[in-house]
Amino acid sequence: MNIEANIEKIVTGAYVDLPRMLDARERRQYIQQLLIETYHCPLISFTLNIPGPVKVFPLAVRTFEEGLKLIRTQLSAWRLPVKKETRIEDITGCEAFFSVDAPAAKIKEILCRLEERTTLGRLFDLDVIQTDRSKLSRQDFQMPVRKCLICSQDAFVCSRSRTHTVKELLVKECEIMQEYFDLQYARRISSLSMAALLFEVAATPKPGLVDRDNSGSHKDMDFYTFQSSAVSLNQFFEEFTLLGIRNHERPCEEVFALIRPVGIHAEEVMLAATGGVNTHKGMIFSLGIFCCVLGYLYGNEVPFSEEAFTRTCRQMTCHVLDDFQGITVENARTHGERLYALYGITGIRGEAAKGFPTVFDLALPVFRTYKKKGLSVNDAGVLTLLHIIAGAVDTNIIARSDYETMKEIRRRVRGVLEAVDNNGNGDIAGKMPDYISVIRELDWEFIERNISPGGSADMLALTYFVESLCDY
Repeated sequence: MNIEANIEKIVTGAYVDLPRMLDARERRQYIQQLLIETYHCPLISFTLNIPGPVKVFPLAVRTFEEGLKLIRTQLSAWRLPVKKETRIEDITGCEAFFSVDAPAAKIKEILCRLEERTTLGRLFDLDVIQTDRSKLSRQDFQMPVRKCLICSQDAFVCSRSRTHTVKELLVKECEIMQEYFDLQYARRISSLSMAALLFEVAATPKPGLVDRDNSGSHKDMDFYTFQSSAVSLNQFFEEFTLLGIRNHERPCEEVFALIRPVGIHAEEVMLAATGGVNTHKGMIFSLGIFCCVLGYLYGNEVPFSEEAFTRTCRQMTCHVLDDFQGITVENARTHGERLYALYGITGIRGEAAKGFPTVFDLALPVFRTYKKKGLSVNDAGVLTLLHIIAGAVDTNIIARSDYETMKEIRRRVRGVLEAVDNNGNGDIAGKMPDYISVIRELDWEFIERNISPGGSADMLALTYFVESLCDY
């Protein structure tokens, strides 16, 4: 969102006049004195530096809550006992007080470090008041004076000379707040993305695929190759998410075009991490779209739901199948184009264009059903993978064999699943060792036939991702 153009929409709340602010200051001083007299220990007084007549609005409240969380975390980490925490909510601004049973100098030093460590620290007003009512300053700890949010001058100099308007300062503060929370969200989505990749490779046994047992039908990669690859991509899932957030005011189909250069860079980094082995090219495409769509929804303040995601995904990828127009068996240049010309198979592009129905309509319901029946994340994932292989078209299997073999493999896997499904509402968890033995036999069969359902594995990873996202 363009903060400057929308500042009036962002900063919405009650106006506070000067007399009301002066009354609030007197009240704050009274509370500070009362808490010191009652608990006989130093006091932290926490407010936000918000310019202008509106002190309380949603973004500011969110920032205040984050500040409270950061302060509590620091006090807990340093094992500084809090005798009393007091909070005041008023149109004059949110306030909080912590009576801390620790040396005032120690408290101030910790809070100064907090202010320096986070960008939101520039907006915090954290006073440490000693039992003699005196305040400790940053200069007491050789900390530099605070700089202006807009220029490089000392903050008190700009404030005294009124170098910047209230609106300029308010816009800058809101930008700092919004950027902090945008980045926080993007990093969380990136973390879930990397976890999904690690969950998928760790799920064992998986027929023909790399897992904790073996490397499946792959001779150029192993369990550790996949872990190295997943970690190398973490930064790009964050970038994909931020891309969606920062372009949320643009039409969906325009945003999709921005994914490609980031994806190309991600592939280069992945190949460097794996020694040239393609471990996650498909997931860069798929998870890149997932992250970008989630960022787009977040930027537009649309809560995540499967319906909202699939709708936005379809809109964003509406032109992803354009490259198939005019493709025939004679002019097909790639394996994917040939499959489209022969069988109408659109592969992962078709999945994206439809909003990933294999994940939402097939895999997720199955995975959740198995979880409800008491299966572990690993076992539920293994059985879900079999359902994906049996119910979806896996172009990786076709690439390593042919279309007829893929259909035969699907029938073979359905036979394995019948034993599980025929168990009905019985003790599936108790019988998993038997099922695992059958799946391991299938694994060796796939290895002997050089079959690898890599596309199905990608769908499993996306399933892990969405389920973790819903839990989050």
